[in-house]
Amino acid sequence: MTSTDQREVRADLRIEFWRLRIYCAGFLVAFASHLGWDGIGRLPTFLLVVVVAIALGMCKASGPWFRAGVMLCILHTLIFPILQQAVANGESIAVVVTKVPVWPQLLVTLIGSRVLAVEGKLSFAQFWRLPNKRKATVEIQSIPSAVALGSFLTLVFYLVTPYLLTPSAKQTSDIIVSAMLGGTVVHTAIIFLFFVILSSIIDAAQSHIADRAVLTSFGRQVEDERKAGFARGLASILADELPTAGHTRAFRLLNAAIETKRAEPGSSATLSALSFDGFQMASRHFVRALLPLLPLLGFLGTVIGLATAIAELPHGLTGGTDQVFDFSASLAGLAVKFETTLLGLLASMISSFSLNFLEKREAELAAACMLMVKDVGERNV
Repeated sequence: MTSTDQREVRADLRIEFWRLRIYCAGFLVAFASHLGWDGIGRLPTFLLVVVVAIALGMCKASGPWFRAGVMLCILHTLIFPILQQAVANGESIAVVVTKVPVWPQLLVTLIGSRVLAVEGKLSFAQFWRLPNKRKATVEIQSIPSAVALGSFLTLVFYLVTPYLLTPSAKQTSDIIVSAMLGGTVVHTAIIFLFFVILSSIIDAAQSHIADRAVLTSFGRQVEDERKAGFARGLASILADELPTAGHTRAFRLLNAAIETKRAEPGSSATLSALSFDGFQMASRHFVRALLPLLPLLGFLGTVIGLATAIAELPHGLTGGTDQVFDFSASLAGLAVKFETTLLGLLASMISSFSLNFLEKREAELAAACMLMVKDVGERNV
């Protein structure tokens, strides 16, 4: 591609560039608020690297330096004071979150997730238009963005849940609330992983909504063109009316359907649609690989708990008959040991249902694209 082509790409994505810079400014303000509240003086060399990374990222508006800088900022806000206090006092994350002000962490993780999401979409859009110019690995969904948003949702969960879900007289409700607010590392890992998966699904749902908007806009343009007697074909309508949507799945599907109707199944449009689906499936494989970890982490927590309970059983069971052993201390907590399994299964069921529902809607979108093109006469393609 020539320099003119690159300038045209930047012109098409100008709004996204400005949105990224606005988010970056907000993120820096949020991180500065965190430093002024609790993080000032912590690891000055670390902070210098963060500032340099963010500065380089804002100049280039993309790249691994930028993503690394944002993630380091988020990591810094989570370490000080939440993780630091949890380790120092031997408390759970759920307890620490309710004891210390976490509004700086909420701001940094939320805005940081938006920064990483926009940067990821912008990088993919640039790659899609100029694939030969992109050297770094690209992804259709930003994994760092999902991690950042998952951190935000985890903090919100631990802040809100104690007030919304209080233990009740019903044993089932009490067990579920206790599992959600469990204080072990395994409990926290399940909650965090669940929200990372949920964040990926939310990001994919936002892309699906954008694809729906592209399909609706195309249908409206086709209807207007139908009333005008089809002065242009479908391919011209798609290229002229939706030039900035070239990196979306709906655009690729519509373009592939048009080329297929022209009896060109091996065309570049069809290859583009297959390529886009390949990127999408790669992101789905990652999310689906995380799903089995939820119940596995639950089983791991239960096994650790059972091993601990067995280790605490009274010794000398083969002693004299006059010895009486109290097993209640060891057996009373066995119900608690299964909390992580319950939590992992609940998180897995919710995540699987959400992902399957999203994929159902995406399959319906693909069918709608083909049906819309099929509905138009051959001469208008």
